[in-house]
Amino acid sequence: MEIRKATELDRNDIAFIYADAFSDDWKQLSTDTEKMARALRNGHILNNYIVAVCDERVVAFIALMTDEVRAFHIPIKDFQKEFGFFKGYMVGMAMKNDMEKGIPLDKGMAYIDIVGVCKEYQHKGIASSLIDYVFNNYEYSSYLLSVTNINNKAIACYRKKDFKEVRREKVKYPKQRGFSEYLYMVYHVNKSNLK
Repeated sequence: MEIRKATELDRNDIAFIYADAFSDDWKQLSTDTEKMARALRNGHILNNYIVAVCDERVVAFIALMTDEVRAFHIPIKDFQKEFGFFKGYMVGMAMKNDMEKGIPLDKGMAYIDIVGVCKEYQHKGIASSLIDYVFNNYEYSSYLLSVTNINNKAIACYRKKDFKEVRREKVKYPKQRGFSEYLYMVYHVNKSNLK
């Protein structure tokens, strides 16, 4: 497996992985992964992404927010094109509130904005390898992330990596969103434990 910074050539793969890996989070909007990938495609701020390549293709990614720039912005016009003018606008705006809002970070802290792994490559340690790559290649003293309360596999992965839950945040319109809250988890770096 190769881990590297994302390039423009990775954009379509990242969008598909994002649509596929988080399909439970937006099943209320669409179960068509290709359609969701097209809506998401232009929203990725690729400078914030690191990808894992297996079998000569991108199979996973991790995105960091290290300053005030989130890893993703909502391309409203693309959502409208894929889901209709009104529905695309409403869903895009709801997602915009979550995915573009500022995350207050303490000095020396980075925010892990998104981690996504292709379904066929899940449970093979790739997400853990991406997290380890970040821990070993970036000089932050702590890392914050959020995860939906229904993403039990990710929560278990983060707990294995010693992330601790620090708070929960209820979401608006949980029925429409398919989940009711975000869990915020933090990891404090102990450099002596890093490989």
